[in-house]
Amino acid sequence: METKNNLEVIDDLLKSEKAEQARSLFENLEEQNTADYFLLQGKIEQKYQNWGKAINAFNRVLEIDPQNAEATNNLHIIKNILNFWNPDLLNP
Repeated sequence: METKNNLEVIDDLLKSEKAEQARSLFENLEEQNTADYFLLQGKIEQKYQNWGKAINAFNRVLEIDPQNAEATNNLHIIKNILNFWNPDLLNP
């Protein structure tokens, strides 16, 4: 039960733009094989633009909970960022 509360505290820190505190607390948590744990890990990695780690974390969420809409949406956002291409940048 305490771990669930820790995950909620970390998520609240992320939402209030306190990413450093959230990351620090998350790193001190014991790893769990839960969708909530990996979802939070993915959001932290996404915040720091660690795209590969974020994608891996969100994919783990979907392995555990295939219907998780938040993980699906975050993966879609990351893929759009990584696939962004601006032809004007190539034509100075």
